[in-house]
Amino acid sequence: MLFKSHSGSTTNSKMENTTSELAPPSTQVKWTLKNPFPLVLETIIIYHMFFVTIFFKMFKVFLPELKKSVKGKVVLITGSGRGLGRELALRFANLGAKVACVDVDNTSNEETVKLIESNVKGAKAKAYTVNVAIVSETTALVKKVEHDLGSVEILINNAAVIVGHTFVGAEDHTISAIININLLGNFWMIRAFLPGMLKRNSGHIVAISSISSLNGEANLSAYTASKCGVNGMMESLREELRDHSHNKIHTTVVIPRLINTSADYMKSINSRLPPLTVESAAKATVQGILTNEVTFTIPRSSYFSNILQKLFPVNISDSIKNIFYVKILLPSQKDENSQPNMTIIKSTTVTT
Repeated sequence: MLFKSHSGSTTNSKMENTTSELAPPSTQVKWTLKNPFPLVLETIIIYHMFFVTIFFKMFKVFLPELKKSVKGKVVLITGSGRGLGRELALRFANLGAKVACVDVDNTSNEETVKLIESNVKGAKAKAYTVNVAIVSETTALVKKVEHDLGSVEILINNAAVIVGHTFVGAEDHTISAIININLLGNFWMIRAFLPGMLKRNSGHIVAISSISSLNGEANLSAYTASKCGVNGMMESLREELRDHSHNKIHTTVVIPRLINTSADYMKSINSRLPPLTVESAAKATVQGILTNEVTFTIPRSSYFSNILQKLFPVNISDSIKNIFYVKILLPSQKDENSQPNMTIIKSTTVTT
């Protein structure tokens, strides 16, 4: 059906052009495997590389891992006002790093800086109040940090919010805000600081993901989706960096199991297995960053157990999840409104 128009011939011509552009590819073009002989050779090489790598990995078990020094380097940590972010800030300060503490909550973030200054002699740390979901704030942060501390060598995207909700019961703004903070916040921070790293050909970008990105839980769909997105974003970023010759910028994705970050957080979660302590999660995270690991779970066994679970038939996999359950308890409206995460979510502007 054609729409009538005063410039009918022109309209028909445009529609014909659009139709030709959207037409399926010609059946005359045959797609074939490119460079089959080199492909066979490359496959054989990878096969041998696998066994060589396994040998050296086993050998390294008996040797201490080499760790890079962060002394005098600038480490920026988002979500540093509490929990894992605060513990990471303290640990990197103890290693001699200059720590840029970034959080949306100015009061708790300043407390982190005071803890560093009182516990680590000669430490240099500064607090920055930023909502990572707002591009203008992350962009402005670059010059502030460079002026105060220097160029950022390690960027740790830790800031995230988690709120239990049913798939259809959550407000649209809540879902959008969770995605904006947890996923887009990573994009904006990386896009702000990566150009400087590329110019220097030096740096390390770290994303704190979650075990829910490998194995979703009920009543946690927005958070799970955001963390799955973080994994994919970081994998794509690493491939993009690998295309640069002589690239020396590292990426790390940390996938921790449930962490006991606060009493407010834990009262909404019922887990059969005990949660990780903030201290143990931070220790493993710092270890992975200093040894330039690409991806790892905390504990390490979680990665293999999740892969194994997905290899089983669905009924067996579901039974395993029922045994080692993690239940997200939905708070009452009153309790939900009083949660710190909801305060952040409500203050986050969402464009729809």
